[in-house]
Formats: sequence, C-alpha cells, structure tokens
Amino acid sequence: MRKDKITTILLVFFNCLCIYAQNDTIKSNEEILTKNTVAQDSAMLENKIYYPEQLDTFFKKLEHLEKEKEGKINIVHIGDSHIQAGFFSGKVRTLLQEKFGNGGLGFAFPYNLAKTNGNPVVRYASNVEWNSYRNIFPVNGAQVGLSGIALSTTQKNLVIELSVKNLEYGFSKMKVFTPDNDQLYHIGITDKEVKMESSITKKITHKIKGGETLSGIANKYNTTVVDIKKLNKLKNNLIQTGKTLLIPTAQREPAKIPQSLFTSIDGKKTEDFYEFDFERELDKIYFYAGKEVDLYDLNGIVLENDKSGIVYHSIGVNGARFSDYNKYPLFFKQLKGLKPDLLVVSLGTNEAFDRMSADEFQTQVNIFVKNVKANNPDVDILLTTPPPSYFSKGKPNTVASELTNELIINGIDGKYAIWDMYYYLGATLGLQYLQDEKMLAKDLVHYTVKGYEYTGDLFFESVMQTYSKFNQTEKQGDQ
Repeated sequence: MRKDKITTILLVFFNCLCIYAQNDTIKSNEEILTKNTVAQDSAMLENKIYYPEQLDTFFKKLEHLEKEKEGKINIVHIGDSHIQAGFFSGKVRTLLQEKFGNGGLGFAFPYNLAKTNGNPVVRYASNVEWNSYRNIFPVNGAQVGLSGIALSTTQKNLVIELSVKNLEYGFSKMKVFTPDNDQLYHIGITDKEVKMESSITKKITHKIKGGETLSGIANKYNTTVVDIKKLNKLKNNLIQTGKTLLIPTAQREPAKIPQSLFTSIDGKKTEDFYEFDFERELDKIYFYAGKEVDLYDLNGIVLENDKSGIVYHSIGVNGARFSDYNKYPLFFKQLKGLKPDLLVVSLGTNEAFDRMSADEFQTQVNIFVKNVKANNPDVDILLTTPPPSYFSKGKPNTVASELTNELIINGIDGKYAIWDMYYYLGATLGLQYLQDEKMLAKDLVHYTVKGYEYTGDLFFESVMQTYSKFNQTEKQGDQ
C-alpha cells in the first residue's frame, strides 16, 4: 500500500510539471498542442482507476449478476450540473445495462416542476405550482433530501402526472421518498384522459386608490382595459376609489381534477420510503393528495422493473459542492433507501471555480464520505475528479488540477477509488481539442451532449477494464 502511495505521489508530481508546462504553453495559440499530439498522448495513457481494490465488493456482485443473471445492483451517481442534465450518467447507464441487464431507470426527480433541467427520460406535469429550494443555498428549514432539491406545495388539490418517454424504462415497482416517510400521496392509474392544465384564467384582486384610472391599472398588471371591463362587467371606464376590481393574469387557475378519476394502488411503508408493486409494467401514473396537511413535500421517486440487472440512479444539483450535500442529514438518511452497491460521486467543478484550497476541499470530501459510510457501511465509493474547463476565455481552470491531485493523493487513506476525469479528458492541454471537436459548451465550463457522452464512454471503459483485471485476479486465485 505504501508503494502504491509513493507511485501515486510521483504521478501527481508529474501532473504538476505538466500543468506548469501547460500554463506556459497557452500563452500563444500557436504553441497549443495539435489534435494529433493530444491523441498520441491519450493513446499512451492507461485509462485506469486508482485504488481499484476499493471496488472489490462491487465487482464480486457484478460478477455474480453476470454469471447467474439474477438480482439487481444499485449504482448511485451523485454530482453537480454535469450530472443533473443526465447525459453523462445516462450514457453510463445505457452501456452498463446493455452488458449486465436493465433493472430499471432508478431515481427520477420532477426537475421541471422545480423549474430546472433534468433527466429527459421521464416527463412530469402538474395542475398546481410547486416551490423549490436547492441545497446550494443557506439552510432555511427546507426539507432538502435525496434529490438535493426541496420540492413542495400547499395546494391540496395537487395532481402530478409521471410519464415515461422511453418504453425501455417502463416500471412495475416504485419507491416514493418524503421527508418524514409519511404517505402524503395516493398513487393511482386511469384509462381516462386527464387534463393537467385549466382553461380558466387566474384572477387577482385590486383595490382602487384615489387618482387611479383603468388604463393605469391595466398597464400595472400587463393586461388591457377591455379585459378588465369584461371580467368586471363594466359598461364604461368610470371607477370608484375604494372599490375592488378583478384583474385577469397570464396564469391559469389550477385544473380541478377529481380523485374519483383514479384507481388507487396501495403501497407498503418501509423504513425509508413507501413501496408500490404493480400487476403490469406501466409507463404513466398519477400522484394526488393522500391526506390534508399544510405542506406537501416530495424528495424523489425510484422506478424499477421485475428484471435482473443494473439500476442506475442519477442525482445532480446545478452549482452543488460537497459542502452543500453535507449540510443536509436527510440526504444521507434517504440515500440509505437506495441500497447502493456502488456510489459514484462527480463533484469539484464548483469548488474549483470558488478557488477553494485543496485542504478545505479534502476536508469536505472526508465529511461526505464519512456521512455516506455511517448510513451505508458496505458501499464501495468511486470519486471522479472535476473535468477540465476554463475560468474565462483563454484562462484555463488550473485549480481543478490542484483538487484532482488532492483527491488522488488521499484516496488510500480515504478508502475510495478514483477515476481521473481531469487527466483522461486531456487536462488543460486537451481543452483546445475538446473545443475543436465541439465537446465543450459555449460557456467553456459545461460540455455538449457529445462531450458528456464521450466522457461516459471513457468512464465505462475504465470501469470495465478494472473489472476485467479483477476477474483475472480472481481466476488466478482459484487455481
């Protein structure tokens, strides 16, 4: 183990020398490495995982699944905006499930109800407005759990429609996570058409003040005099101080959807979630108020099927850091409900942009790993380093390299494996290549769909190479 750490430190030292050379190189566009040079260097580099022995338990389960074709393996991938969009983790899910079987989509959060981007496989619609609060903000009492985003509404007539766009992810099992594991929602199906949006214009009231005119009130609320007169049945433009007017808005009233429309399906309460089993595979289901409470919260949904294989849960929050997840004990408590066999964590980009010191970064990583292990003592952990990016045009984010080196050096003591995304994507010298190949987004921080899928291919390749070496070692041990 000591020899491994010395070797790793030497490699990190070499990386630092490369970074020094890179910083000197990027002063002139003509001095940037050509695509051919980058390709040659990449070919010489082994796409490896550091400290692969930390994945032995996971690989033993994977080996059993591959041979016996029975059971499920849960992989949970947690991260920031690189993960929330679902392209990187989605590519890895597809590749793993093609090889080992599709056990279900996994975690599926209604990101669009929280007015943000998310997994394109599942579509959500609701008849009411929802409030959301991301873990990146200061703690304010919001029930931030497994999704990293608190989602809630006070509307007692709420209905959520969940529909799966890709029928490969039809589901016959479902888990529902709420803050106190209460049955806040009934689950139902129907063969009738459900209109989630109302055609009725939402109205607000306005008390007329002295000196106000109809045209002035109409301008204030971005409506027209004609619409105000029609709604209030006014025959002329005369209005009286102290009276109240109804004002039409661009919003719609919540659609009134009777609960009698649905056939309710009973669930079973477990320690961490409510579990539902369906007689057949579904691609659509509805949530509606199960009991009258002041606030309806939803932390996440898990979709599975009856087949053996991989269940790949993807959880990401735009702008998140290790410290943001560390703020919420409910996140780690509910993570246990996913029964993770492997936890993949892709964070560090936002810490790099904050220019966080390597020591503080490692402190937050250690807290995160400790919290995970406290609730999931048998889980194997694989951290990916932050990918290369720019601070601004022409100014590469070299702090990402410092955080990468810190992770690698401390991997042995932290008892987690590491995949060096920063180095295998070319580090600073690879940025021009990523731009030329249209894999880096216009903001020079995020990646395009092509870039994320390329990253997913590299990650899958590395995991499979490490798994193959594990199998070879196992066979040699049996001889």
